[in-house]
Amino acid sequence: MNSPHPKRTLSSALVGVCALSLLGSSFMVPAQAADAPARDISVQAQQTAGIPGQYQASYSAKNNKMWVTGSFGRNMTVSSLARVNPETMKIEAVAELPTVRFGSGKSSGYSYMGVYGVAVDDANNKVWVTNTRNDSISVYDQDSMELVWTSYDYFATDTDVEHPRSIIIDNKRNKAYVTGRYNVWSIDLTSHEVKNLAIKPESDVRVLTMNPTIDETTGKLYVPERSSGTVQIVDLDTFSLESEFTVHADDPAADTLPSAVAIDHSLNEIFISSQGKDGANSGVTVYDLNTHEYKKSIPFGTRSLGIVNDEDRDLVYVADFGQGSVGVIDAAAGQLVAEVNTGDSKTNDLAMAADGSVFAVDKNPYKTGLSVPFALDFATGQNAPGTTTFSSGETVDIEVNSFTRLTVDAKGATLPEAEKSTETTDGVTVTGVKAVQEGQALEFSGTGWTTEDGKGSVIVAKLDDGGVSVNEPVKNPVTGDPIKNKTVYGAVAADEQGNWTLTMPFPTQDNSSVEPQEWAAGTEHNVRFLTGSMAENDKRRAVGFKFTVAAPQAATPVSPKKIDPAQVDFQGYPELTKTTDQDFVTVSFKDVPESLMFQQEIMWVAEHGVAKGWPDNTYRPFENIERGAMAAYMYRLAGSPRYHAPEVSPFSDVSTDHPFYKEIAWLQQAGITTGWPDGTFRPSESINRDAMAAFFYRAAGSPDYTPSGDGAFKDVQSSTAFYKEISWLKDQGITTGWPDETFRPLTPIKRDAMAAFVYRYQDKLDVEASAK
Repeated sequence: MNSPHPKRTLSSALVGVCALSLLGSSFMVPAQAADAPARDISVQAQQTAGIPGQYQASYSAKNNKMWVTGSFGRNMTVSSLARVNPETMKIEAVAELPTVRFGSGKSSGYSYMGVYGVAVDDANNKVWVTNTRNDSISVYDQDSMELVWTSYDYFATDTDVEHPRSIIIDNKRNKAYVTGRYNVWSIDLTSHEVKNLAIKPESDVRVLTMNPTIDETTGKLYVPERSSGTVQIVDLDTFSLESEFTVHADDPAADTLPSAVAIDHSLNEIFISSQGKDGANSGVTVYDLNTHEYKKSIPFGTRSLGIVNDEDRDLVYVADFGQGSVGVIDAAAGQLVAEVNTGDSKTNDLAMAADGSVFAVDKNPYKTGLSVPFALDFATGQNAPGTTTFSSGETVDIEVNSFTRLTVDAKGATLPEAEKSTETTDGVTVTGVKAVQEGQALEFSGTGWTTEDGKGSVIVAKLDDGGVSVNEPVKNPVTGDPIKNKTVYGAVAADEQGNWTLTMPFPTQDNSSVEPQEWAAGTEHNVRFLTGSMAENDKRRAVGFKFTVAAPQAATPVSPKKIDPAQVDFQGYPELTKTTDQDFVTVSFKDVPESLMFQQEIMWVAEHGVAKGWPDNTYRPFENIERGAMAAYMYRLAGSPRYHAPEVSPFSDVSTDHPFYKEIAWLQQAGITTGWPDGTFRPSESINRDAMAAFFYRAAGSPDYTPSGDGAFKDVQSSTAFYKEISWLKDQGITTGWPDETFRPLTPIKRDAMAAFVYRYQDKLDVEASAK
């Protein structure tokens, strides 16, 4: 995230009233050179209770409000979007988020449409959030908190975004950009059209794009990619990958895991926070904004995560998830100057307000015993305010996290007065420093520079006897027109008393004709100040001044100040603000009337997430079930266990991008299917009733069972394939067969009958996942 303040302008960095006309727009003078002496920086912090499961924060400059997301517990039965006063840290409003279905099989229930990432769209007065565990994006109105749009669709078999993490708004292009697994997504703020940009599609590990930032000057999106340790640069005008650079590792043996980006144009630098591994490589690394060349490392914490910068004051703030703190970095000096203790661990994200204060949110337990109004009953889906909730199969105390507000006062460094000298010729003087620090501006002043008729002269400056040319012409300080002679490096108009001050940028390859090392530390140079051709009745003068280039003033190492925030009384939760009347939990199918056989069973599998139907609100009860879809049934019936599918498919005919690849791979890993002898699974073939019996038997753990009697059905004998499994299915009451006492093992199963099998199976057995 970048500072909400206006960008630093050239005029604020130049010295003297006449300096505005000095050079073209390609010249910028930094307020401080890199590694300048550290300033006197004081930090104050306040802390109070926030909301549970805090994830990210985003600031509305239009409304002067801080927006915070929180989702507590894996079941998301506690989640809210909070609107906060950034100055008092008072929670002014909390949203009652939409209720959705959660989980599958016997472990299914209800949760909130949990919110994680957040970004403010002030141009349209909206707040965008990522519903990470629902694979969706939602938009709320800032004033009413009304849900105005969501991509969430319970019945969708595929989603537009996968595990979305962070979001950032680009009003110039009317887009929101979302990071998550394998992609960056662009979403139109008006039409909500979604486009995806694949990141490292050739990677054999899970790609995870993290917290991005936009460089409005160049129209680029900088996206840290965690798994590869790189920063991906996206051209926003074409929404295409332009380039990448690798994040520096102080310890090459450990991962970097870059997490967030900040840009400071006044220093021409990029700041990357990295979580590192086991404390190694945690902190901030700094790069040249133009070349992306690594410049320095600022170690901090054990898992540096969120980052935000105040470009006006050259300050960078970084959150550490590992040890629970916020680091304050003097970016101009390249030093960590303060550490604010926010808790034992889990400082997650930072946002900056218009006054320069920084708002930190964490996941560290701060208070228990607070009654939380935005809690949900997992079993019924009804609002259930209280101090406990259901999460991961048990009742747990709700842990409220904290808000921490930082205010910083940065005073300029006290530098030793540079030694100056004065040259006097024909009654005029030029004063400047004898040694100019490498990379800093060239500053000179003069007295007595008047024309024959007593008006102020117009002075031009040339470096090294005209040996240095500018890339962009200097402007005439009187007329504003470009001076055609590019060896004129600066120009200034004296006042009526003949006094003037001139500031010129240090010559570099970017702004002039100089070659590398020509102006390195230790080199000697001259500047010549000339009059006589730029103003009427002016005298012809040529005053020279010699100087050397000195190495930049090194920063004196400082020990970071340790800051414990002052505790502020919690100001309470307001009543819930209802966000929508939309119903995201009721299941109905237009082709499943109450009179339909197995209607009850069909509704059970739909309500428990085992089968979802189609987007056109149909279930299609009489269609055959394909083997791929059967794998999905079994996976969801087992509670959709956490499972990361292998990078290489276990079956030759199931690609890793198959819609049910994860479920098919899980089915094989759990021992529920072995596939065919030729190494195929044949996912598009209809599954027959005998194979279905085998799947259920193995899913139950292949219990010790010996069939009794000659045959379970007239058409199922001991020689029949899957005889034991079919007999077990009948003995458990999961199948009754047909009225003619047949089972019809080679007949494909239709969706209505499968619903009946699933319903009876879960009703008869204590179903648990076979693969953890």
